[in-house]
Amino acid sequence: MRASIYIFSFLLIYFCSPAQELVKVDSFNLGYTPTAASIDRRGYLYFSNNQGAIDKLDQTGKQVYHFSPQKQGTPTLIDAWQGLRTFVYYQSFQEYLLLDRFLNTSERYSINNNQISNFSGLATLASDNNLWILNNQELSLIKVDINDREVLAENKLNLSLDLENWEMKFIRSYQNYLFIAIEEEGILAFDNLGNYIEKITGQSTNNFTFNQDEIIFISDSKLYMVHLYKKTKREISLPDLPYQFVLMENNQIFLVHNQTVDVFKLN
Repeated sequence: MRASIYIFSFLLIYFCSPAQELVKVDSFNLGYTPTAASIDRRGYLYFSNNQGAIDKLDQTGKQVYHFSPQKQGTPTLIDAWQGLRTFVYYQSFQEYLLLDRFLNTSERYSINNNQISNFSGLATLASDNNLWILNNQELSLIKVDINDREVLAENKLNLSLDLENWEMKFIRSYQNYLFIAIEEEGILAFDNLGNYIEKITGQSTNNFTFNQDEIIFISDSKLYMVHLYKKTKREISLPDLPYQFVLMENNQIFLVHNQTVDVFKLN
């Protein structure tokens, strides 16, 4: 009986709490429309342009470091969460590189090797510093040792998931899990061996970010914040602008539309 009263009280508090809103506190111009965006643990922002250059900015838009590649190409994905090692993936080349905190670069690494052939898809760093590879052609999710290229785990997605659409839009690891955004299907969660766990949301989105235990994404002109464990959801209406990216650090939310980054405070 006490447990039931406690649960009811929790739900009452959650659903009756005042609606949250975004208050715009700043705005800055990048000078280009970013092709990829990320944020690290310290709140620094990362944006790439279509020639492959990457800027590391503070939260006021001031450039901290800049990276210009010798081989020009459009980055498909940036994952800077670790801060000390930023992962940059180029789908057109099927290559990736790693940048240190000063945006000094490593050599480029090819996804294709003897064990992984005919690759065409997405890739990102795993939480254990190995490599997640999402092969669109074979509909397989593969985890690879980033040093010796050994395949650690493989999941044939078409055998474990019954989906009508397989257009993969974004991939990101967080807290020892892997999350994949699929067009018209929503965001799916997998464990550290690539086994399917659950659908986080059925709402379509092209990218997402994380803050503490919440996954944050934009869909249908609204900002959604879903708790990964409690499954509670916060929904906030956005200004009528075509925002392409969302990043968050504490209660600061960065929304990107075209060349502009709008900074909001979550009240």
